[in-house]
Amino acid sequence: RLLLALLRVYSWLILARVVLSWVNPQPRHVFLVMVIRVTEPVLRLLRPLVPIPGLDLSPVLAFLLIQFVSRLLAGG
Repeated sequence: RLLLALLRVYSWLILARVVLSWVNPQPRHVFLVMVIRVTEPVLRLLRPLVPIPGLDLSPVLAFLLIQFVSRLLAGG
């Protein structure tokens, strides 16, 4: 259950990063820096898997992977 909760929180952090990228807040805002530090390692690994110039689909792939792992952990 703890792992499922952590995956849910991570999904929310990725969503926050996507939304913040649209509104372009102050780049040194504490929350933004924390979200980027937490999500960037995973997104960096996924970016080469969806190489579309000018469009970063790594958050979508991350959401799909999190959903897949969550369903496996939940038993179906």
